[in-house]
Amino acid sequence: MHKKGINRDQLRLICWGEHVDQDSPARHIDKFVDEMDTSYFEKSIAKETGRPPYEPKDMLKLYLYGMENNVFSSRKLERECKRNIEVKWMLHDLQPKNKAISDFRLENKEHLAKFFQHFTKKLVKDGHIDGLLSGLDGTKLRANNSKKANYTKASIAKRIEYLDKRIAEYMKELDKNDKAEELQEKKEKLISHKTKIESGEVTQVSTTDPDSRLMRMGNGGKDVSHNVQAVVDSKHKLISGFKVCSDENDQKQLHTVLKETKDNLGFDKMTVTTDKGYYNTNEIKKCHDDNIETLVPKPNREKGDKENYIYDRENDTYTSPEGDVFRFRTICMGTHREYTNRQPGQKKGFRSIAFHIHYDHEQRNAQMLAKHPDIYKQRKELCEHPFGTIKKTMGFTQFLTRGNSSVTAESALVFTAYNLKRLRKIEKEATISQKSLLARLFTFISHDTQKCFALAA
Repeated sequence: MHKKGINRDQLRLICWGEHVDQDSPARHIDKFVDEMDTSYFEKSIAKETGRPPYEPKDMLKLYLYGMENNVFSSRKLERECKRNIEVKWMLHDLQPKNKAISDFRLENKEHLAKFFQHFTKKLVKDGHIDGLLSGLDGTKLRANNSKKANYTKASIAKRIEYLDKRIAEYMKELDKNDKAEELQEKKEKLISHKTKIESGEVTQVSTTDPDSRLMRMGNGGKDVSHNVQAVVDSKHKLISGFKVCSDENDQKQLHTVLKETKDNLGFDKMTVTTDKGYYNTNEIKKCHDDNIETLVPKPNREKGDKENYIYDRENDTYTSPEGDVFRFRTICMGTHREYTNRQPGQKKGFRSIAFHIHYDHEQRNAQMLAKHPDIYKQRKELCEHPFGTIKKTMGFTQFLTRGNSSVTAESALVFTAYNLKRLRKIEKEATISQKSLLARLFTFISHDTQKCFALAA
């Protein structure tokens, strides 16, 4: 005999809640979104006339559930509304069409980013983020733009050369002139892209997603991507802030994303550690001016021992370890102050040395690194943990939307889903720890009680 199910044609009452586990992520997402304020989602406000819109809380639940379960496209989310009992329970059996789902994300780009900010503020209030130490890193996520629709100065030259050869071949055959005209149109478009690049307006042209760029990826290859910067709090490895940019490198990203995160969370000060790709003296100075301490290693250290030179602020001089005094001479390139140990009348044998105009901030950063090597060692585990979870566990490796504003909204949903996933694990570990503590306490009391009875006997 085999186990038999119920008669599928039999009429029976169904309670969706009975089929959703108590520890299901759906229940956690449902409770979290219901507690959040979504009144600022203006496009979802009901009007006196016309069809009523979907409640923003329901659409947020759907997107967050999809982000966690590797279901990202609006068409797939529509399908989940029809067949997934957890989604049916969360949305009260609403079944929005894929256009309504995608339109919600499109029309609420700014509000989705704001929703993430409000969430991080709640995490601070609940004690999950303390801001004592943060890690900053960037990751490249593929854009909705193929390599064929991306143009650089080098690739344009190759394509124009190829088209010239094809046009010459077709022009020899009069009956294929239409094809030659088509190729000529393609060539003119390439020339237009080339002009835009040569004018300095842009360094690359992506025709599908204008804000995406061809970037080096972590595997050594290249792909058309967006550079996503994320600030990760050290207490529970929760993402406390982020920024999407079109720059391939991270040199100009340090201050902006940290300042926005600090202001949003209401911290008076922050300490952040990053890799050497962020080293930029001007950015470090801006961070220090905004009460953000930095631990950023300096790449390709210059020859010599400039850090051992002693500065005399009153006389504006530097003294070398050998005792030579270097006096200010001039400002070079607007970024460095040049000092020389040349004496009056001396024509040969003198030396010059240059310090960045904000060299004192370089020294402050270097002193933090030297004083707290243990903090810098935490950088890798801080930043790589969230990115690894998002890419490998949640399966998010490519954006579906285009343009920095839309990609920012999509990132906000992904990072909110990650933080929720992380929170569940934190709460589960806390519960296990409490049970373990109670068990040890009970064992101790029981043992003590047994000793009392033994003495009484």
